[in-house]
Amino acid sequence: MAVDQLRADLLKNYDPLFVGGFRRLLDEGYRFENATHDHAVTTTAPGHTTLATGVHPTRHGVVGNSWSELEEGRWRNVYSLQDLDTEILGYPELPGRAPTNIYRAGLPDWIVANDPASRVVSISRKDRAAIGLAAKAAGDVYWLADEGGEFVTSDYYHAEYPAWITEFNATTMPLVYSDSVWESIIPTTALSLTRPDRSRFELDGEHTVFPHRASETVDASDPRALNHWRYEFTPFPDRAVFALATEAIRELQLGQRGSVDYLGISLSQTDLIGHNFGPRSREQLDNLLRLDVELGRFLSFLDEAVGPGRWVLGLSADHGVLDIPEHLAEQGVDASRLTRSDRRQLSRSIQDVLDNVDDEDEPAEAVKEAVLSLPFVAAAYTFDGVEQGQAIDSFQVLYGRSHSRTRIVGLAARSGVYARFGPNVLESSFLRTSHGSPYYYDRHVPMIFLGGTISAGVSSDRVATVDMAPTLAWLTDTPAPDDLDGTILERSLRR
Repeated sequence: MAVDQLRADLLKNYDPLFVGGFRRLLDEGYRFENATHDHAVTTTAPGHTTLATGVHPTRHGVVGNSWSELEEGRWRNVYSLQDLDTEILGYPELPGRAPTNIYRAGLPDWIVANDPASRVVSISRKDRAAIGLAAKAAGDVYWLADEGGEFVTSDYYHAEYPAWITEFNATTMPLVYSDSVWESIIPTTALSLTRPDRSRFELDGEHTVFPHRASETVDASDPRALNHWRYEFTPFPDRAVFALATEAIRELQLGQRGSVDYLGISLSQTDLIGHNFGPRSREQLDNLLRLDVELGRFLSFLDEAVGPGRWVLGLSADHGVLDIPEHLAEQGVDASRLTRSDRRQLSRSIQDVLDNVDDEDEPAEAVKEAVLSLPFVAAAYTFDGVEQGQAIDSFQVLYGRSHSRTRIVGLAARSGVYARFGPNVLESSFLRTSHGSPYYYDRHVPMIFLGGTISAGVSSDRVATVDMAPTLAWLTDTPAPDDLDGTILERSLRR
């Protein structure tokens, strides 16, 4: 299970308020408080695929949510999980999705290889999360269509929808995905734990206060507009994901047939709400309280359907997030966002070098020196330097784990250079805040194991998200490849 954009400190900050699933994880689970993603490009697709495969992005191939590829001398943009030879069932106008761009098999593949009777299910609001957690496995993989307001898949996974999915979309979705108002459930005694509800740096600067009503921003009589509002700006899609996961356990008898089954669940709305309102907003706390309740119900259902001790859960996140830079600046922290002028300056600096470089010069080295002269660039690393492994600092190691010469991510990377901006510099100019940097706030995530024979405990050991897949494989007696980047956290969990 991955909670998209769940920075680790959020669970600690709101610990006293949790009464459901987070409460159970924190009290009964074994948690690692010093867990990080150990790659530089901290975005959704790399994070989920890393959790599932046990290797860094440079090895599983999903180095970004999208990247640039050079084709016949021209750059083209490639979405991480695109496969234009596939089709979304029922939505032929949408681009195809499949794990074609993933190089490595992952935990669900290992489980099926060990027992062909095992079943693989992966569900999320986001296609890149559902597919990333499923790795290469061709199981039941579903994600939420934006304006359609229903769960979909591609013909990579199914030739047609199973009857239970069609029934779920027709009968259950209208019950769990029909809200047009988002009201706060935060206790009044807890309001001081967040930022004030009104902030000109949240959302559009105007609709920042509870309750949030669809009718204030979209045409509420248009079902597609309403679905888009729910999809982009509310907690409600996660409730639908839990509902479908519950139905999958019932219909496919997951964990009830004598085989080890795999269920991947990614909860996406913490990410969307974080982007729009910031991680310390009242909206984010409300979202986490709702998630706590839904997770608690789901864990109770697992006990009822599968049985206590007969399931094991590994929970983490695909990345963290930066606080809204303007809010940090109000607190006296040196923080800013990359402006359009900054981007133009970066592009001009690179192009000037490339236009004037001599045949005997190394273009990447010259570009590196040019970008280092810019005030918002803290460091730069050439592809050659990253590949040679002679790290000039620990950040270069992280870039090496996100590195690809053929799948290019980053504003300077087309010229063979990774530019690291300063801490608390937001690269996005349109999101209220975001992630994607190699800094601790973007890499520090929860890692908690619950169920099976696991006893409650806390560890300050240094662990990484690549440890998730091999540890879950060990806990379920599933043979795993011996060339993983992650290790089994046996010493902590076997006490």
